[in-house]
This record gives sequence, structure tokens and C-alpha cells, in this order.
Amino acid sequence: MYLLLDGEKWDRTLKYGLTFTRTITPGRHRLKAHNTLFSDTVEFDAQPGEEIRFRCENGLTPGGMVMVLFMGVAYLKVKLRRL
Repeated sequence: MYLLLDGEKWDRTLKYGLTFTRTITPGRHRLKAHNTLFSDTVEFDAQPGEEIRFRCENGLTPGGMVMVLFMGVAYLKVKLRRL
């Protein structure tokens, strides 16, 4: 998973089970996650001293299970969820 905060690409890719921490300035921000095929973007406000957490998930697209059954592979969509 690739992450961009306010259009700036993070220096690492987010792999399954890993956690990233980053200090940000207070104000309005935009977080984007993509897996080169699908993406999800969320906008959020950060208050001074606030800790903001997101979960980044891959999941089957509609019809994905049919693709798995017939082809053995499927596209994975991206979802960002605020915790």
C-alpha cells in the first residue's frame, strides 16, 4: 500500500501488519492510500496535540469472489477507516 499525505508520498510502503507514525501540523489534511489499481482518500482536521489513527484495508471488489473461483485471483479495493 502506498500512502500520500497532502500530496507528499511517504518514504516507505505500508505492508500487512505494519504501523506508521508521523507528526503533522494542526489543520486540514488529506490522506490517500493506493495499491496501484484502486485508491481511497479521506480529508480530516487535526487539532493541536490530537492523535489521529487510520486503518488501511484491502478487500474484494464486487464480484471479486467470482473472480477468485474462476481465475484464482481478484482485484483488491482500498479502504481507509478512521479509528
